Amino acid sequence: MTIQDNEWLQEQQRVDDTVRKVKDKKKSLVSQVKTVKEEADEIKQNFWEDVTVNLDEPDDVIETFTSIKQQAELLSERERSYRHVEENISILNKLEYSPYFARVDFKEQGEEKENIYIGIASFLDGDDYLVYDWRAPISSIYYDGSPGPVSYETPEGPRQGEMLLKRQFIIKDGQIESLFDTGVTIGDEMLQEVLGNRADTHMKNIVATIQKEQNKIIRDIKSRLLFVQGAAGSGKTSAALQRIAYLLYRFRDSLHSDQIILFSPNRLFNQYISKVLPELGENNMEQTTFLEFAQSRIPDLTVESLFEQFETSLNAADNHYRTKAIRLKNDLSFVHAITDYVDNLATSGLFFKDISFRGKILISKEEISNLFYSYDRSYSLPNRFPLIQKELLTRLKEIAREEEKKQWVEEEMELLDREDYLKAFQHSQKGEDDFNSFDQEKEFLAKQIVNNYFKKIRAGIKRNRFFHRKAQYVDFLKKVPELLTLKNYDIHANDWAEIQRSTIKSLNGKNIQMEDTVPYMYLYDLIVGRKSETSMKYVFIDEIQDYTPAQLAYMKFMFPYSKFTMLGDINQSIFNNGSDSPIQTSMKIFGEEKAEIIRLTKSYRSTAAITAFTKAILPDGEAIELFEREGELPSIVIEGTFEDLMDQIARQVERLALQSSSIAIIGKTMQDCEQAYHQLKDKIDISLIGLKNQELAEGPIILPSYLAKGLEFDSVIVLNASDDKYNDESERTLLYTICTRAMHHLIITSLYQPSHLFDRVPKKLYK
Repeated sequence: MTIQDNEWLQEQQRVDDTVRKVKDKKKSLVSQVKTVKEEADEIKQNFWEDVTVNLDEPDDVIETFTSIKQQAELLSERERSYRHVEENISILNKLEYSPYFARVDFKEQGEEKENIYIGIASFLDGDDYLVYDWRAPISSIYYDGSPGPVSYETPEGPRQGEMLLKRQFIIKDGQIESLFDTGVTIGDEMLQEVLGNRADTHMKNIVATIQKEQNKIIRDIKSRLLFVQGAAGSGKTSAALQRIAYLLYRFRDSLHSDQIILFSPNRLFNQYISKVLPELGENNMEQTTFLEFAQSRIPDLTVESLFEQFETSLNAADNHYRTKAIRLKNDLSFVHAITDYVDNLATSGLFFKDISFRGKILISKEEISNLFYSYDRSYSLPNRFPLIQKELLTRLKEIAREEEKKQWVEEEMELLDREDYLKAFQHSQKGEDDFNSFDQEKEFLAKQIVNNYFKKIRAGIKRNRFFHRKAQYVDFLKKVPELLTLKNYDIHANDWAEIQRSTIKSLNGKNIQMEDTVPYMYLYDLIVGRKSETSMKYVFIDEIQDYTPAQLAYMKFMFPYSKFTMLGDINQSIFNNGSDSPIQTSMKIFGEEKAEIIRLTKSYRSTAAITAFTKAILPDGEAIELFEREGELPSIVIEGTFEDLMDQIARQVERLALQSSSIAIIGKTMQDCEQAYHQLKDKIDISLIGLKNQELAEGPIILPSYLAKGLEFDSVIVLNASDDKYNDESERTLLYTICTRAMHHLIITSLYQPSHLFDRVPKKLYK
């Protein structure tokens, strides 16, 4: 037996010993969880038997309340214990399958050598660490260091020593499949093993293969703004999710998952990443999209999505008014114009609505305006709204008393059924009203009827519905030429008139265009008062290149005390408008102080052949490094008719299904995908993914370009990348984004001539 064989045997014995102890611990916890569950079930069944209920005297009521509270707290504690033990069992199941993935031998100055084994979670045998959590301070030397002098940060300060060995394992079902010693970075053998696996409908965690630059992203705790510019497939999103897991581990006493929010590109992507944190034993953070966030702030209008804006701009290429409007309304100067506009509203200019009931004005908009502007100018606009709410509710109470005497109330009373009278009687029996006469009963019923009708009006006042939000925004648009020099944006008087008309038409139809959402929300918040998310400690924004300057400024406004992590790639922009880069924009808005920029240039997702092809599409593609993983060359397939193109795609899907677990046909627009789907569905088993169906399905799928962002598939077929379809230089990054979704196989189909955007790709890089 060679030394290597002997070491392998010793390492397997340690794995066996660790797995045995994991199983023993799990057996103990399974018994414990059964006991805790039985206790919780017993408390539920006997809840009221163990509670003393006595309501005779005030002291008895207090005693009863205390008894109920104690019993509820006992039940809550048992259920918490049950969930905690269940979570621990889930982690032990993972450790039983693969207890660790790395070993480093570390000798601190003046101390004995220590063998550190690193896995997805810590595991102790008494006081001895058999496995260290990958997020533990000492584990960072595995990701950052190489054999020789190393140091790592602890809460008490830096620690120095020497790394004597850096070893990696691939362990499956308790058996070592691969074992190798490595140097500077995580070894290529492990990366080849992990990256060679087939794609799934969910993203995997990357704790075993975190690279040095990714580790820097994960463990950063100082930056107020951490900006990650990463090439397609460089692992930026994966690193961000491991970063969330690390932050929850590092600050476990003061940070909870509901204090972290992730803005992702779409709900499809949310589903894709949903299992990463639970795999690491952590709860998922809050997840949303900018569309969902905006829709929650503007509930009375339907907010246009970025993707609908994208489809509209493609299907109405001659609508240059809309293009100009998007460019202006997304600019920071437009946000500043709103601030200037609001500054001029201190003494006049706010729009209000009449408060009406049954076709009659109860409080006119003129009265509300006079009242609003009667307050001292030293009160800010937002501070006046609680005051005016209180005054309006008082006036409404007076009006309600008058309304109780009206004929319509008498008529409503006659329509009351037996149940309504019974409620009135029960009310009187409680001693709240002692009905000594029919008149008193009538008076009570009249009050109930009016209160019931006025409930909606009161709720509206509390929600500031007397403020005319739409009219105020339209007024702002009319004043824009006084606040901005529109000629600087190539917008003339007739252009602006057309833009206003289009915006008003949209608002009247109870819709709001995407470019209007931030100005609309920001204007309202400045006037009425923002409901800023002060509880959020960390905000993560993925696909930052698709965010406008206005959106980023609004994010800073809404999350004033949060630390931001932004992830993106300028080469994957949906709208490539040639303005400032996302990095420049972010620095301008958030400031360079306490900002960190990390660039990830190495692409791991795709084979070397696919990466070489896709980087050649870009003018500055040479900045992207490829990971040497073998694979077949991409193919460009040309057909002369649409029917032949569909037959070709069907054949390719059937071929790829033999070697791929995930196949995606990616079209430019939803319309392209729907047209192809109707032709393909009778030829092959395929699912159509769209804005209304954002569920990743097993088997071949067809989806539009913008829903594929952030995802990866074993095989990608680009639907009709012809010169007619992709003919504008601004679409280069879109085409690049589609092609970089492929891990192992990339096939580009084209009806007639392929797009000239492929012209710079050397012929040796494809078939």
